[in-house]
Amino acid sequence: MWCIKNFDEISSHDFFHIARLRIDTFIVEQQRVCSELDDWDLQAKHVYYQRDGKILAYARMFLAGEHFTFSRFVTHSSVRGTGLGDQLVNLILHYARNHYAEYPVKIEAYRQVLKFYQRHNFQIQGAPYITDGIPYVEMLYQPQNKQANTD
Repeated sequence: MWCIKNFDEISSHDFFHIARLRIDTFIVEQQRVCSELDDWDLQAKHVYYQRDGKILAYARMFLAGEHFTFSRFVTHSSVRGTGLGDQLVNLILHYARNHYAEYPVKIEAYRQVLKFYQRHNFQIQGAPYITDGIPYVEMLYQPQNKQANTD
């Protein structure tokens, strides 16, 4: 089941499992040394997929100045490659279109997942940079115009 909630609407049980997924992925698996929780968690909308009490996909999304963004995008290792990540990014972009259509969608993406975001019409903006020892690149969402079928 997909959920979109403010921080204060998330149960302590769900937040525990969200934090565990984020820490297991970003700190343990990717061996990053950084603070995983920050003030954006309090302000963001949290979107996640839950099945049998387990969080399998998660991201947080928020307005950051003059653009809409999402971060901490993660899928559980057991569902990677199943399309759940595609569903998550599509849900986020749908939310952005419905609630923040006047703002561009920009993200900071790990260099190793650029092709994933490019499949969803994100384009690289600028040069790569390093934060917390991880190479990132800024990306901008470029919606594709769908042409009407004239047949």
